[in-house]
Amino acid sequence: MRNLYLVQASNTYVGRGFKAAYLPYAVGLLAAYAFEDERVKSNYSFKRFIFTREKTDEAVQSLEAPAVIGFSNYIWNTQYNLVLAEKVKKAFPDCVVIFGGHNVPPDNSFLEKYPFIDYLIHGEGEEAFKALLLEFCKEEKDFSKISNISYRDGENGFRKTPTEILCRTDYPSPYLNGWFDSIFEENPEMQLDAILETSRGCPRSCAYCDWGCNSSKIRFFPTERIFAEIDWMSDHGVKFIWGADSNFGAAERDMDIVDYLIDKREKTGCPERLRINYAMDKPERVFEISCKLEKYGMSKEGATLSFQSLSPVVLENIGRRNMSMDKFSELLSLYRKEGITTYSEIITGLPGETYESFCKGIGMLLDAGQHRLITTYNCELLPNSPMAQPEYMKKHGIRTAEIEALTAHSEVDDEVKEKTVYVIGTNTLSTEDWIACNVFACMEESLHHHGIMKYIAVYLHNEKGIPYDEIYNMVIRYAKKNIESVLRPAYDFLYNYYKAISEEKPIELYSNPIFGDITWVPKKAAHLATIYRIDEFYWEIKPSLRYLGVEDDILEELLEFQKTVLKLPFKNNYSVEFEYDWAKYFTSALSGDPKPLEKKRNRISVNNEVHRTNWKEYALEAVWFGSNGITLNPGLSVEYI
Repeated sequence: MRNLYLVQASNTYVGRGFKAAYLPYAVGLLAAYAFEDERVKSNYSFKRFIFTREKTDEAVQSLEAPAVIGFSNYIWNTQYNLVLAEKVKKAFPDCVVIFGGHNVPPDNSFLEKYPFIDYLIHGEGEEAFKALLLEFCKEEKDFSKISNISYRDGENGFRKTPTEILCRTDYPSPYLNGWFDSIFEENPEMQLDAILETSRGCPRSCAYCDWGCNSSKIRFFPTERIFAEIDWMSDHGVKFIWGADSNFGAAERDMDIVDYLIDKREKTGCPERLRINYAMDKPERVFEISCKLEKYGMSKEGATLSFQSLSPVVLENIGRRNMSMDKFSELLSLYRKEGITTYSEIITGLPGETYESFCKGIGMLLDAGQHRLITTYNCELLPNSPMAQPEYMKKHGIRTAEIEALTAHSEVDDEVKEKTVYVIGTNTLSTEDWIACNVFACMEESLHHHGIMKYIAVYLHNEKGIPYDEIYNMVIRYAKKNIESVLRPAYDFLYNYYKAISEEKPIELYSNPIFGDITWVPKKAAHLATIYRIDEFYWEIKPSLRYLGVEDDILEELLEFQKTVLKLPFKNNYSVEFEYDWAKYFTSALSGDPKPLEKKRNRISVNNEVHRTNWKEYALEAVWFGSNGITLNPGLSVEYI
């Protein structure tokens, strides 16, 4: 019998009193499908999954005469896989090393660069992996008939077989076939999260994404299998599920799947939370799904209303269509009425973008009413995406930087550092402007969506007609000009962080013992550094607000109201009296139905049941775990006097 190992090493995330990791679903699929074949069963003994980032030397020492070891690769584990695979090959020269997954390039380059890799699988892996296992058992081997692989072909060098688009939906489930049972038995103290795949494929072909590269048609897995997998997850106490579909909500039956998930949650308590990638072209169905999940407290982060860019030039370059801004505003209104949080996504560095169009796009989303969260992601060059192909990169002048990938809130792997490739410039975006885009995005999110300047900005926009993008550009110009300002340290950290990325220099996440022994991503770092000196910050911006035409009596109250609504440590059980009805004014403005500011004496009281008494607790509970609620004090009440 040949000993077989499979590796899908994920990060171990640290939570409040627990550690969590994902079950190795991708390689579990390979094992479940291969071992349905009696020929595989009679020739191979499956030993175990390596599903966390074990120390590589210890992992090698744990192997028992491995004959085949397969690795699933993505941006979060490829470097780990390379280090481990090289050590396995050195210790066991006859062991066959197979690499597959999204981070395996579409050519033979991995074989050329890494002599310890024997075979590559491109695209979906079930069929090719089983075929390889069977071929290894033959006296006379012929790999040329196996689709979607690359290998060394003796004197002929490297060979890549034809690509075949697969269409099967009847692959066996690793959950239902017991492939992960031993992981639960051996890791009783770990929270084990799961991937739920109800379909494969994507009808879109966005240039930055590799989701639709294998199939542009969505294939739906049998409903009976999906329900059975949900039963299994619930029975095994899986608290968090990540939906692997590209367009959940595209099919009517997705409503039945959601109902089934809710029913299991009500009966067993699991799953507690879901994260789903929603369909773009079925907004009514997605809205209905979101309402149901929100009602039962199962939505991880609310509903996503994504754009990636609002520039027509960019959208044409990346092959994407967005909803209209009128439709966006309509959807925001619907979600608000149901009390459902939403957020929007923008990607930095897409071809055709400029600094001006990038900032304007964020301003348009704010103007349309997206005040809860606009989160930005840097464009990462995925090896199987259209954007990563040489002709596309040349056409759009794409410049890249390979950097160490840092993951916040996870256990630190001091042995192997992962890498990712950022797009840091194009024909229309200089690298300096790419840095500026990131600084703007982080400043806007930390000041607006995390609450420090949200109400001030809404007032300036509604009453003084200043565009939102100009408001936050003014803030950035102030920080750059005034070296002693409260915002200057945040600006310097952001600029230096992204400057180091562009120069492929070592980067570090923000840390400060004031906020505990935790690392913070740049946007939350900017928030913490500023809110720690919040009184100084409001004192500093007062002259600028006066310059912009805010009258003195309005100005004092606007700043006081802005501070009152912030969730802050140390201060609780107090009241503030106002001459103007700010609560009604901002409630109407943020609901999409703005009303004039009335002079109506009132008292706002702050009385929070749960209150943090130091900055460490605040940072942990409000900024990390409770990031959806940073802005508002939950215990606000208004009394007219």
